[in-house]
Amino acid sequence: MSHVAQLSADRRFRKLFVARTISNLGNGIAPIALAFGVLALPNTDATSLSLVLAAQAVPLVLMLPVGGVVADRLGRARVIAYTDLVLSAVIAVMSFLFINGSVTIPALVLLSFIIGCLNGLWWPAYSGLTPDVVTDELLQPANAYLSMASNVGLIAGSAIGGLLVAAVGAGIAIAVDSATFLIAGLMVFTFRHVSKPHDSGQGMFGDLAHGWRLFLSFRWVVIVVLSFSTIVMALYGAEHVMGPVLAIDEYGGAAGWAVVLAFQSAGLLAGGFASSRVNIRRPMLFGMLITLTLPLWLISLAFAAPLWIISLGSFAWGVSIEFFQVLWYTALQTNVPREALSRVSSYEAMGSLMFGPIGLALAGPLVAVVGLQASFLICAAVVTIAILLTLLSRSVRTLTSSIAESAA
Repeated sequence: MSHVAQLSADRRFRKLFVARTISNLGNGIAPIALAFGVLALPNTDATSLSLVLAAQAVPLVLMLPVGGVVADRLGRARVIAYTDLVLSAVIAVMSFLFINGSVTIPALVLLSFIIGCLNGLWWPAYSGLTPDVVTDELLQPANAYLSMASNVGLIAGSAIGGLLVAAVGAGIAIAVDSATFLIAGLMVFTFRHVSKPHDSGQGMFGDLAHGWRLFLSFRWVVIVVLSFSTIVMALYGAEHVMGPVLAIDEYGGAAGWAVVLAFQSAGLLAGGFASSRVNIRRPMLFGMLITLTLPLWLISLAFAAPLWIISLGSFAWGVSIEFFQVLWYTALQTNVPREALSRVSSYEAMGSLMFGPIGLALAGPLVAVVGLQASFLICAAVVTIAILLTLLSRSVRTLTSSIAESAA
């Protein structure tokens, strides 16, 4: 029986697949709705958007280790269901404020902070959920198909987000985002018992310390995470702050940026499909090399290339990062002890994202000081250096895939 047939026959995997598609529909809408909703408020600019986004990113990073312990202790599916449902309520409040015209930057900062905390609980739980749902031999195709589901949602969400913001405003678009979390949370709630709680017998701090020691024991993990902490810092500033500002100047605002993000989502979908079909013997070497598409895309943004070139660059970056992520999650899931997977994943996510808030906070002021073009070029240089330094590590270059070896 093929991988597709095996996964399609699994009722819990089907529900997870649909839930990811629906929730990522909202995740595609949200960045466009929030960015252009903030920029449309009186007396706001790129710095205002940086503040709102950083307010969400900072607690996300800080909550990740706690989220890893909570997920391992309570069960990953249960944590995902509960956080999705609460997120739906918080985003609904944000939508209401936009719709009735009472929204303010301080209110958005507070709500973004709460959303960041909830995402910090959700992320480690999701990273460790797939091994609870499928067998080890189906991990890579399952990761790939779930990524494809996510990216179908992102493609549709990016397109819908731009249209909704242009037609009915950011408030309605954010309301749709709230509804997607509600539906996804209810779906995952129906199989919340699939993840067995793991009680280590230690307290919270004991679990945190054990997860940290295990994380440090994998040299290739630490090196790639350090690299991505820098990559994400540059990417967040460029994509979430500088990109919308450039779109307003050059590409017709929300509708133009929605096209760029939709192409990126299509690339993510293509990358997920490709990663489900091939086994890479040295996954981290291959994965880091293909991420060099990112600085090329950032350079095209720096020179405000025609929209079709920007969109193709966004597509190429989407293919690359999605292929990398499938290889990355599969490597973690096949090398890290299952009972501690969410804790290790939480430190991995925290390390990768820890400078993201700095990138968001600095992007607006950087544009104000040196201009958009120089800001994009600085981001491209930072990303290139981070990738090339990672490839100096033998542990990254020589890591082999147990799945590829067994297939051979």
